[in-house]
Amino acid sequence: MNKIAASALCLIILSAVAIHAADIQNHTGSGDNKAEWYFPAWLGKSPYSPVFQVRDTENKYGRYTKETKTITIKDLIKFHGHFCGGLVESAGSLRVAFNTLFPDGIIDRTDLRIVSNNSACGADVASYLTGARARFGSHVIDNSLTESEFYVQQISTGRTVHVKLNPAMYPKEVKTQMRKIESGMFEPKDINLFQELQWAYAKRMVNKPLKESFIVREAKDFKWPGSTCKDLGTRKDNDYKNTPTQ
Repeated sequence: MNKIAASALCLIILSAVAIHAADIQNHTGSGDNKAEWYFPAWLGKSPYSPVFQVRDTENKYGRYTKETKTITIKDLIKFHGHFCGGLVESAGSLRVAFNTLFPDGIIDRTDLRIVSNNSACGADVASYLTGARARFGSHVIDNSLTESEFYVQQISTGRTVHVKLNPAMYPKEVKTQMRKIESGMFEPKDINLFQELQWAYAKRMVNKPLKESFIVREAKDFKWPGSTCKDLGTRKDNDYKNTPTQ
């Protein structure tokens, strides 16, 4: 291979790596983004709809997997039950946090624990994306936090980040409509309007860089709180991840 051809090949490889890294950090990348009745086409095509590459173990007493799995917003919707602004907001928040903890883009779900509030959306997203579980003490509930506010800790290093929505980003009309519905003084059309407002909010969020919507910082002084669930034992299925191969 001559020098010109070799240089061209290097440029192609470097470009592919850069594109892949960008997909992992911010964009839709690979994964199931086919439109469904519960998954609008624009959400899968939005340039900053968060995608996650995660690493787990091979089996109950297994080593680390050699390959990663792709998690998209669509997967989170299937787990949570519906698409809503809170789900997209929480996924975006954790995408920003993971960018700090895992700069190579690969999220180690065997090495994470998290603190979230008890919202249906935020807590579900927290558990799914980190692999943390309240029953094992690795997912702690703190209702002083807001819905998409989290403390995420890499267990092996103790490194912790705090991430939350920039308050200026949350639409006042969404909050007003939510309060109206929760007051009990609403009409059926108010439910429809709330969905429209939430979806519009989510659409705006995933059409610009996520870092513009969230505030993230290193929480060096953070002390892990006590579990909010009674002691039911510790998780053991990740204890063998570093076992050498024969």
